[in-house]
Amino acid sequence: MKSVHRHACGRGHYWNCNGGAVREGDTESSECICFNHGAPMEVGDHSQCTIEILTCPEHRASKVPDAIAQASGPRVEDGFVPLEVPGEEILQKWAENTEPGIGFCLLCGHSITTVEELIPLTSTHNCAEGRAMEIGFARERKREQGGDG
Repeated sequence: MKSVHRHACGRGHYWNCNGGAVREGDTESSECICFNHGAPMEVGDHSQCTIEILTCPEHRASKVPDAIAQASGPRVEDGFVPLEVPGEEILQKWAENTEPGIGFCLLCGHSITTVEELIPLTSTHNCAEGRAMEIGFARERKREQGGDG
């Protein structure tokens, strides 16, 4: 039995995938690999791992570019956090980065060299910006659960 995992659609919602998806520029589906572990999404528990952003099959079939669809108004699923493109300076630092590591924080502009640099139980860099983002997520979860926030 195939494991189901989630992707985020660029149109503002999540969708369930059964192990293979069509990626931008491809016509055939390919196996989904976990960004955090480098293993197929079907192997192990990846519920706390980074979610890949891929256009869902329904929106891919519509052939309407994401930018046009997003410009027609916000239709974002509750709890979905749209990505903001970082400033040019951070993108340049990312492009020039040659340090070995597991990632690059687009919030603060620094290389992430080990898993220990992430906030525990998240895939968020433990920098001031990452901690602030996680606090916001926690407040939103509390609000959704009926707490004061």
